Amino acid sequence: MSENEDEGELDPAMERVRRKLVRLLIVSSGIMVLGFAAVVAGIFYRVSEMDKGTAEPVALDIRTGEIIGVGSTEDTLVITVGGAEPRIEVRSLPDGALLGLFTLRPDAAEAAAGQ
Repeated sequence: MSENEDEGELDPAMERVRRKLVRLLIVSSGIMVLGFAAVVAGIFYRVSEMDKGTAEPVALDIRTGEIIGVGSTEDTLVITVGGAEPRIEVRSLPDGALLGLFTLRPDAAEAAAGQ
């Protein structure tokens, strides 16, 4: 028998190496599949969260006629309110929560003229 005809059987040392390589291939393939599944799940999560980006209306206790000015940044809303109690309100844009309140006092000349 020649060496080429006997390819079906390996010596015990080579058989152990072959089994180790097959085991390594299975483990590394499993890790790759888990990683791919994690990436797909992350993309699916981000896309599904983008659909929830519509904000619900927030009601504020400010009369429309009292609003003097409005300004905004990325996540805050600044409202200047006139009326009997003039103030500046800083609110969170997503939920309308009051972040800061600045009360404006009329100066003495305006207070005397108002009386």
